[in-house]
Amino acid sequence: MVTKFSRQEIADVCRKLGGTVGPLPSHIEGWQLLWAITGNESSFGADCTPRHEPAYDVGGEYSRDPSQAHLLALYGPAAACSYGPMQVMLVNAPPCTTPESFDDLETAMRAGIYALNRMLQRFQPQSVAQVGFCWNGGHIANLNPEVQAYGLRLTKKYLSTAMPPATQAEVA
Repeated sequence: MVTKFSRQEIADVCRKLGGTVGPLPSHIEGWQLLWAITGNESSFGADCTPRHEPAYDVGGEYSRDPSQAHLLALYGPAAACSYGPMQVMLVNAPPCTTPESFDDLETAMRAGIYALNRMLQRFQPQSVAQVGFCWNGGHIANLNPEVQAYGLRLTKKYLSTAMPPATQAEVA
């Protein structure tokens, strides 16, 4: 299982796939939002180790959801983990995604974008912080202090964390 990608690899795929993120307000750039999310979730690809989320495992709050129950039957506790540079729950990824799907960076990012776009369509956040509240806490109006802090960290990364320059292959 791949648990790490380089900052350059992350930056390159954020640039490549950023145009597929949306709907977004005109003042939010898709590539920059992806970059910020990977910063919050995996330190820009340095820590893509699967993270177990007990609420999604057997007996947890979300385990009885039919989609999650199906994944638990297929993959056991691995279905209760988040994966990749965006730390996507398997239940939020496209159908037929497996834990092994996250070994490929582009596939992992496309799974994250799938989940992100569904969230953007549902909640229509108007700021980077609101995107963070939804991504981390499930909805815009989440007042949990940890979720609020996540949204502030996401905004800071969006505004102030520079990407590595584009690679030569990407420029060509």
